[in-house]
Order: sequence, then structure tokens, then C-alpha cells
Amino acid sequence: MEHRQDLDALDRHYTAALEAHGDAPGAVQWSSQETQERRMEVLAEIVGPDELRTASILDFGCGTGHLLTWLRRTHRYEGSYTGYDIAGAMIQAARALHASDPGASFERRDIGTEGVGGDFDLVLVSGTFNNVVSDNWRFLTDHLRILFPHARRGLSFNCLSSYVDYTTEGLAHRRPEDVFSFVKAELTPRVALRHDYHVKDDVIPFEFTVYAYASEHDPVADRGTAP
Repeated sequence: MEHRQDLDALDRHYTAALEAHGDAPGAVQWSSQETQERRMEVLAEIVGPDELRTASILDFGCGTGHLLTWLRRTHRYEGSYTGYDIAGAMIQAARALHASDPGASFERRDIGTEGVGGDFDLVLVSGTFNNVVSDNWRFLTDHLRILFPHARRGLSFNCLSSYVDYTTEGLAHRRPEDVFSFVKAELTPRVALRHDYHVKDDVIPFEFTVYAYASEHDPVADRGTAP
């Protein structure tokens, strides 16, 4: 029940934001196009530019497809792109905005009940875990457990950090070491944490990005075995 209520609340929240801001970064809670695209740049650095250019990508929490626009413009992206979002209004807007792009598809999908629906080279998640819900940790970890097995090369996602000098009501700040430990222990032994990049000039890094790479080793099954 909490899961459904959380998703319904997020749907209402982002539908209202889209109505208020239109197809702009503010519709997905970013302060500017510059900061939004800086986050995209860091997420995409999970692989090199040549790999990125042709990768099949799932954009989980896609909004109106700004990541796709950025990839096409800055990386000459040639791969197949799929965007999932829980807000139906976002998906409708994304389909209209990208109607002429044959390599893109958008779907309103709850992966908790409907599954991921396929495998992708990369799964990229920007800002999707930032809103406070009924159980922030479970919301994050449940979704990562579902998404990661469907990423052939890797999954990258960002979160707001607990290492800040302020917090914002309604937003979830997380301890990066807790997130790293979860990914390392439960998803893959190949994981990197970045907490070094600036989203805004003259502001301390207030978020972090995790790269979870596919591995032949199962961190749960292999736990306790000798090297």
C-alpha cells in the first residue's frame, strides 16, 4: 500500500511541476539547464564516449526526455533510448516532444509491479531518488535491486548527500557510505562513488553519483570465499 501511495504522490507532484514550469528543468526540480546537464555528464561517465554513443539506455525517471536531448546534442548518440516515468503527464509530453526520433520510446511504468521489461547496456537514474517518501531507504534499495540485473554494462545514479550545510524540506539526503556499502554488498563488487564534482560554482559538492558495474561475481553468493 505504501508503495502505491508513494508513486501516486510522486505522480501528482511532478504533474503539478510540469504544469507550472512546462518543458523546463524546473519541472523535474533542477534549478537550471546547466546544473541538470552537469549531472547528466557525470552519470554518463560510467563508460567512455565511444561506448556511450551506441549503448542502449534506460533512463529511469526520464521526465520529458532531457537526457535524450542532451545525448543527441553532445555525444552524437546513436543508440536506442527508453524512458520510464511514473508520471503519465511527463510521458505524454515526452512522446510529443520526441515524436520524430525513431530511436526513442517512452513508457509510464511501475517496475515494482510490472518489472523492467527488458535488458539495456546502461541504466541511468538522475534525481529519481531525491524526494522524501514513506520509507526512503527501502524505496532506493528496492528499485536498485530491480534495476541492476537489467544493466548489461552498468547502472549509474545520483543522490543528495548528507554532507551538506543545509537540507531542503521534502528532499532526502543520504549518507554516501551507506549507499556505497549497500551496492558493494548486495549488487556488485565493482562499484565506484563520486563525491568530488561541483554542480554549482562556489558551492560545496552536495550530491554524489554511484557507478555500479556488471560483474561475473555475485557479492552475496561469493561472500566469505577466499580470493
